[in-house]
Amino acid sequence: MQIEGLKVKDYIKTEGTGDQLLAVGTSGIKDDNKANNNKELRALSVDNAFYDNKGKMTDEEFVKDMNEASALGMSTVNAVKNVERTWDEEATAKTREDGHDPMDMEPETLVTVVDEIKMNLAKAGADISKMGGLSKAEIEAMSGSISQAVEMTNGLGDTLPVEAQAYLVKNELEPTITNIYNATYSAPANPVAEETEEDIIGLLEKLGDKLDSLIEEIESEQSESAQRPMSPAELKEMVATMMKQDVPVTKEHLEYMAQLSEYEKPEEANIVNAISDIIAEGKEPQDAYLIPGYSLMDQAKKTFAEVMGMDVNQLPTITAQRQLTEIQLTMTVEATFTMMKNGISVNTNDLSDLLDKLKLQETNLLQILMKAENKEATNSNVNLFKEVMNNMAEIQSAPAAVFGRFSNIGMETFSYVHQVSVSVTAEYSRMEMTYEAVGTEVRADLGDNINKAFRNVDDILDDLSIEVTESSQKAVRVLAYNEMEITAESVTSMKASTELVARTFKSMTPAVVAEMIKRGNNPLDMTMNELKETAENIKAETGSTSDEEGFAKFLWKAQHSGDITEEERDAFVGVYRLLHQVEKSDGAAIGALISQGTEVTLRNLMTAVRSSKHTGRDYEINDKFGSLDEMVVKDLSITEQIEKVFLTNRCRDAKEAMTPAKMHQVGQEEILDMNPDEFATAMEQTTSEAEAQAEVQYNEYITSQLKQAMSSSANVENILEQFNIPNSANMISAVQALMQDSNTVIKDLYGRAAKQQDMDIQDLIDLAYQRFSDACHTPEEMAEAEEALGTLAENVMKKMIEMEDVRTIDMDSMKLVVQQSKAIREMANSGETYHIPIMVADEAGNMNLRIVRGSGESGLIKMALYLQSTGTISTTFRYEAGEVKANVECESAQTREMFATQAPMIANTMQQETGFSFSFSFTRVEGVSVTDVYNWQLGNFQVEEKRDNEIQTEALYGIARGYIKVMSEMFM
Repeated sequence: MQIEGLKVKDYIKTEGTGDQLLAVGTSGIKDDNKANNNKELRALSVDNAFYDNKGKMTDEEFVKDMNEASALGMSTVNAVKNVERTWDEEATAKTREDGHDPMDMEPETLVTVVDEIKMNLAKAGADISKMGGLSKAEIEAMSGSISQAVEMTNGLGDTLPVEAQAYLVKNELEPTITNIYNATYSAPANPVAEETEEDIIGLLEKLGDKLDSLIEEIESEQSESAQRPMSPAELKEMVATMMKQDVPVTKEHLEYMAQLSEYEKPEEANIVNAISDIIAEGKEPQDAYLIPGYSLMDQAKKTFAEVMGMDVNQLPTITAQRQLTEIQLTMTVEATFTMMKNGISVNTNDLSDLLDKLKLQETNLLQILMKAENKEATNSNVNLFKEVMNNMAEIQSAPAAVFGRFSNIGMETFSYVHQVSVSVTAEYSRMEMTYEAVGTEVRADLGDNINKAFRNVDDILDDLSIEVTESSQKAVRVLAYNEMEITAESVTSMKASTELVARTFKSMTPAVVAEMIKRGNNPLDMTMNELKETAENIKAETGSTSDEEGFAKFLWKAQHSGDITEEERDAFVGVYRLLHQVEKSDGAAIGALISQGTEVTLRNLMTAVRSSKHTGRDYEINDKFGSLDEMVVKDLSITEQIEKVFLTNRCRDAKEAMTPAKMHQVGQEEILDMNPDEFATAMEQTTSEAEAQAEVQYNEYITSQLKQAMSSSANVENILEQFNIPNSANMISAVQALMQDSNTVIKDLYGRAAKQQDMDIQDLIDLAYQRFSDACHTPEEMAEAEEALGTLAENVMKKMIEMEDVRTIDMDSMKLVVQQSKAIREMANSGETYHIPIMVADEAGNMNLRIVRGSGESGLIKMALYLQSTGTISTTFRYEAGEVKANVECESAQTREMFATQAPMIANTMQQETGFSFSFSFTRVEGVSVTDVYNWQLGNFQVEEKRDNEIQTEALYGIARGYIKVMSEMFM
């Protein structure tokens, strides 16, 4: 800097047009190489692709863009990183509670689930500040970029030297961990200006009114954002410091310099939160801000506080007042943050626009969660989902007396039950009557009043020879609310009605309702009986509530509880299996006990089921497939039939509520003497610290599995994309396992199937091999053969619930096989890649087959097999217009020699099967791998995606079929 010839404009710079000085606050500094376009929150920029030339975004444009966005603005790679870093056991718990299995969700959906969970928790008043955050212990255990970012902050001082401040301002760098670290260690140690104090003072005097007006403007604004407002003298001294450091003096630079001069290194907890916030934006940990106000989360909190601080009564119109009221009920910090993250304007001056954006944001989250395979969720489906969930909540909060308004609630539609429930609720409200709700939990403020009002309920039940349980007590109360006759028949019937509704709503988790709608069902038009059956079936098949997942969770807790003995573990698992068998038989054993006049306790149920297995006197158990065949129970009165249905439903309730820790607390002998209703009530009401810990530990276990899979997704990313396989944790693990050893899936599956069906594994695999040989004509037939493999895997998994001596490791192993079978089906459907079971010299294996179509009558076929007895054998066929060239690559010289000596037989068999002429070459190749089928390098071969050439299909599948027969003749 030269003092001579100095002009005011050399130091006092303005930005924008004319002499206007723009406010910067926390947003005018650029981040490394990119300009920061953020403005103050009251005037966020609308100069982007989301908006039309009026600065308004239409609903259609918003929905279209948000639906096209990956993970609400993140790339798949960033979504995976976000899941690895921020997904925790709390997210796992809430996701599973809603009926979803996080292991089956793709990263983009997992990110959306976290957003949705946080928004709902915030609406409920929960503290979400630590959700997705990192504890000190977690940070210490971390590696990679997060650990590096935290370590960088440890090397920072408590304040910033003037030279570091100047470095940040002059280079227009935001106060991130990286930038502050670099400024601390890269800035010059001494002032760079050559002027003396007298020169600086003289220069300040020359600036005169320009400098005074600048300082006056900053002073008037800094009260809004500054931690400690600076006096004019302090600001003038700050200008002098900037001159010494050769920092151009602009309004923005002076404000930023003043802010940096007050910098104090945040406490560790605040650094953790800052890292968590920046990761949520999809950025790297070292990009976290060390000064408040810069992150989108801080901006979202500021906007949220601003909206919540608005006074409805200050608004000029009724419309604006209504809009603000609805916004304040709907808006959360998380919803605001999510919109900002996606570049959506959050303009608090336009309440109508803000309200529309909030509603569309909620709809968009549901659309992502409700995707049906590769299809987008429609707005009508999303609206139906919200209506069903809202109606269900209104029914559950209605007076329990509503049950008395239906003669047969099971035959009424869900929408009619809702209509009547709303009417009864309004009726009670008009009369200002307190009431017991439909929901299973009695309000605490009504509990004593209900007990006093119904002191003689137990006596009534004794007189009717009905066991005193909470269910029967509630049935009597409902009858009394409606002034209905209380008889044994009416109590039993009402008890069944209340259980029908409760059971239905327990099954209707968000995941189940979404799946129901995806399948084309409209819950509003279904009867309660139909709704219950449909919901229970879907619940048993899908997500975290499936039968297999439920048993796996129970088994894991039983094995990981230090308070439970091995004897108790076996007994508790036995009770679980008992209830499962009773449920699957639709209560056949319960009906048998009732018809015999025997008390329906768990002990008697267990005896009945065991006896029937051996004698088949009352009903049969098919040992081959492990299911109870339903028994036609005779001589049951209508009341007894209703009781049978009720107790069967309570078996389902008990199975869902029971845990090893709760059962340990109640006691093994006490449990066996209970009937299903009593046991279900005990499990629903028992609280246990050990169970709470077990639940956390199980969610941590699932979370670790998910993160481990996501962290290694890059290894199989190409295969997932190539075969259109979902990028979920389950699929990542399944494909990785196939890549490592594709034989294991065959060994595990057919080994367990043979044991369950009491058959020889050789016979089972030979049947499967023959099925593929017969199916090798079209891709559709081969896909059906792979479907049969998947069905076998699912049936084996289901049967494991009923088998003794099953451990968590067995369930995890079989769950992996099921997932592998799903991946195999996707490969068959999308990539004409097949996995054929084969048995050679008592060794089970898998022969991989892949067909690649070319233009016209051309194509490639690769078939690969690895067995210990043969090593790897990889055969590639190149077909062109009736001629086939084949190259057989063998890992071992012995196998290569065996093929070479069999060359005439091989060529003859292939020609008979196809009519084509074949030329074979046999080579020994070290390092040949069966996984080459998945990562086949095709060179300049022109691939044809269409499958409509029937001549080509018959030729290519005929070649594969012929080689399947060759392998059979050589090895089987």
